[in-house]
Amino acid sequence: MKISQIASFTGLSKDAIRYYEKIGLLHPKIEKHHRDYNEQDIEVVEIIVKLKDIGFSLKEIKMLLDWSNDTDENKEMTNEEIQNLKQIKEVFRNKQKQIIQKEQQIKEIKQVLSRADNKIEYLLKKNIQ
Repeated sequence: MKISQIASFTGLSKDAIRYYEKIGLLHPKIEKHHRDYNEQDIEVVEIIVKLKDIGFSLKEIKMLLDWSNDTDENKEMTNEEIQNLKQIKEVFRNKQKQIIQKEQQIKEIKQVLSRADNKIEYLLKKNIQ
């Protein structure tokens, strides 16, 4: 799949897709200076978009994707890898706390909007003759 096709399919600009490639989030095959994206690349782009929408930075997304792609559960980890994994865990715990806070804020906003909608509905019914 060409870059124009993946851009059209995902709704991202070609520049954004090239940037994701430049920072190591995407790894398309390149033949004769043409990028060739596959289904896995589309899945990664969709993950990137979803994570960005809920507040993940590109650095955090890269950390998550790198970690999930490079993890060998059967390999014994070095002290450096253990420390890195602990840092990743802390970043994700903090992000999870932020998401929980956003969920609470959304819940509160929904209640305000519902009350406003009910009041508007009441006023409209009361004043329509």
